[in-house]
Amino acid sequence: MDSVKKSFFLLHLAIFLFGFTGILGKMILLPALVLVWWRSLLTWVLMLPKMYKVQGFRKMDLRTFKRFMGIGLLVGLHWICFYGSIKLANSSVAMICLAFIPLSTVFFEALFQKKEIKALDIGTGLLILPGMWLILQNIDFSYRLGFGIGILAAIFSAAFATLNKKYIKTSDEILISWIELFSVWCLMSVLMPVVYFFDPNFIFFPSGSDWIYLLFLSYFCTVLAYVFVIRSLQNLSAFTAMLAFNMEPVYGIILAIAVLKEHRQLNLSFYIGVFIILTTVLLHPYLEKKFNRIKTK
Repeated sequence: MDSVKKSFFLLHLAIFLFGFTGILGKMILLPALVLVWWRSLLTWVLMLPKMYKVQGFRKMDLRTFKRFMGIGLLVGLHWICFYGSIKLANSSVAMICLAFIPLSTVFFEALFQKKEIKALDIGTGLLILPGMWLILQNIDFSYRLGFGIGILAAIFSAAFATLNKKYIKTSDEILISWIELFSVWCLMSVLMPVVYFFDPNFIFFPSGSDWIYLLFLSYFCTVLAYVFVIRSLQNLSAFTAMLAFNMEPVYGIILAIAVLKEHRQLNLSFYIGVFIILTTVLLHPYLEKKFNRIKTK
């Protein structure tokens, strides 16, 4: 298997694992901020043996540490918004919001990597709008805040993925992953006392079943999946990776229907909106390839 095919395989394996994060976020009874604190703590602790094996701490310098700590803050904000969206709405609503990652990536690649924004990318964004309108008009009013927070989660995800792509070749993927996950935990640790000041009854310790879900979420859906994504970005563009990530809401919504029975909470118009959004974004690479051929001729 050549390096590009291996990168695609690792990327799609990571996406499949990420598909479980939505239902696990709903099944874990902790508030979003506490959930992220435990997830980030468990992940960077679980990665310590791997860091020791690859001599990650010896490879670390102050510039690398500061750079990826900063990117890790964006990861933390993404997680807070993603799990906040799940708690405020449900898993399916939060997962479909992730389909806005590719469109957001276009603008961040233009900002951070000076790439040209193409008319096709703008057209894709405009075609997504009817799907968004259908979803907003046909979900419970109480879910709309969750939908908005989910869009923010997609924006933060696109930002940190684009920055990771920009600096990926400067460091080992294990080292990058560890620093960013450690940064998430630091951010949550700073925010936690503030939340407790305003809400002393905030739930902190997981229950028995929460521990099982957290361990699965932390190791398989974070440590393994996160390293797979970082490794795949060595041979794939950020936009290509984000397009592939459109399978994550597909997996997530299917799992939410199968496990959480969320189809009972959502109507047909919601799924028509989902279909419009996913179809538009999945068609984008095909149309881009076709237009590039026409332009070349």
